[in-house]
Amino acid sequence: MFKNKRFNLFIFSVSLFVIAICSIIAVYRITGDGEPAKISDLTDPAAVADLSGEKSYYLGILPLRNPSTMLKRFAGLEEYLREKTGLNIKLRIYPTSGAVGGYTAVVRDITEGKIDFAFLAPVTSVQAHVVNSAVQVFVCAQKAGSPVYYGHIVVRSDSPYKRIEDLKGKAVCGTSMSSTSGNLMPTAMLLEKGIDKNTYFKPFKFLGSHDKATEAVLAGTMEAAFINETTFDKYKERGLRSVWKHSAVPEFNFNVNTEKITSEELMEIKNALLAMHETNLEDIKAVDPKYDKWVEIGSGDYACIKEALSKVHGPVFYDLDKWGK
Repeated sequence: MFKNKRFNLFIFSVSLFVIAICSIIAVYRITGDGEPAKISDLTDPAAVADLSGEKSYYLGILPLRNPSTMLKRFAGLEEYLREKTGLNIKLRIYPTSGAVGGYTAVVRDITEGKIDFAFLAPVTSVQAHVVNSAVQVFVCAQKAGSPVYYGHIVVRSDSPYKRIEDLKGKAVCGTSMSSTSGNLMPTAMLLEKGIDKNTYFKPFKFLGSHDKATEAVLAGTMEAAFINETTFDKYKERGLRSVWKHSAVPEFNFNVNTEKITSEELMEIKNALLAMHETNLEDIKAVDPKYDKWVEIGSGDYACIKEALSKVHGPVFYDLDKWGK
């Protein structure tokens, strides 16, 4: 009987240990209201190893939507890359809050080498490259046969607004200061018209994500929103209409901090992504239903974005301590 008690105590102790480990892993991915756990919470950032001693490669995901949604979208891609390359790849998920949301947090992490890779928007990709030239874009999405996308200023379908000028004095929102469609492209267009969005619209706010901005319009708390075309397509049947569409910009992309990994490791990842549509198309479409493959691209392809950034934001955009303050 004593032996049975000791055995039961042993089993109970092992169970507690397993629960604790699982909790740590869960906290690593998303904590509390969506805050990402710091790498230092689990490991020495210099070593970047997991509890087994195996080297880990961290892929940061731009928070286009809430953390749980982004985790679901990229879980299949994470598993595919792990199996295809044999590298211990882990996602890092960021929150959606404030004027810059988690956008700047992802950029800071990849430029400082806290993560190895990042899935970024055109704007944040340029920002990361200028802050640290070792950060390079290497693959982007292809949507419906094209590696470019668009964005919109949207209103409710039953609203009276037909043009940008109809929105003067109305409540309008964007997504993040660091967003391409959620700020940069509409702002550049408005400036060409001599319009300062911060005084023209009353008020103008950043809500942190494309979903939040769109839902505010549908709920009637905002009259219009700056959003990307993926979000517009997702919600338009619920009563959205576009009053303006921006010109084509290069698609969302994967970036690497070349100081963190070897050229051989990068080639493993790159080749896996470029071949992913052949065997795991459903995991690409989980990221965006209209994506059909990943294609090769370079930093030079984002020159139009860099030019717009100079006009709209200027040098402060590349000072991560000041940007968004």
